[in-house]
Amino acid sequence: MGGAVRIPVRFAVIFFLALVSLEAQWVSLFNGKDLSGWKPAGNAAWKVESGVIVGQWDPAKPGGGWLMSEREFSDFVLQVEFRGEPKHANSGVAIRDPLHGAKDPAYSGYEIQILDIPDAKMPTGSVYNVQKAKYVPLKDGWNSMEITARGTHIVVLLNGEKVAETDDDRSLQGSVGFQSHSQGEVIYFRNIRIQKLK
Repeated sequence: MGGAVRIPVRFAVIFFLALVSLEAQWVSLFNGKDLSGWKPAGNAAWKVESGVIVGQWDPAKPGGGWLMSEREFSDFVLQVEFRGEPKHANSGVAIRDPLHGAKDPAYSGYEIQILDIPDAKMPTGSVYNVQKAKYVPLKDGWNSMEITARGTHIVVLLNGEKVAETDDDRSLQGSVGFQSHSQGEVIYFRNIRIQKLK
């Protein structure tokens, strides 16, 4: 005879707690309302619009800049969604920057490049000046990036596809952040979350 499969309550509770525990490991770094927990570095202008972080040059203070987390991280998985106007807008995601943007994170920590140009020296997903990424064209609209940093090992996924993997020991801890690089371009970030690794 057919019928619903009964799962003992204790197993259902254990399964539920396991799911809660797994999800609890992820921490959102952006509240969707304001820039609490973040500090600008450089001349770019940063704001929040409709639950999205928006970065561009400030007309009153020409020049690019970074938006850096106040918190520092060492071993982690960082996930973020981004898009640019235009689509090939030049930007980046900073990780492990011990100077919090006081100097260029690409050299004090690491910059994971955002640049949708096929013949670029460092296309999207590259660990800037460390490891060139395999070129994968960005989608129209939102794209996802996942960066795993464990010890000296760094892996970058772009829209679920591994595009870069390298080992480097320049910096093992620091802040994360986002770049506004070029005049006339706008960069957008959302769904920013991190999972610490033991």
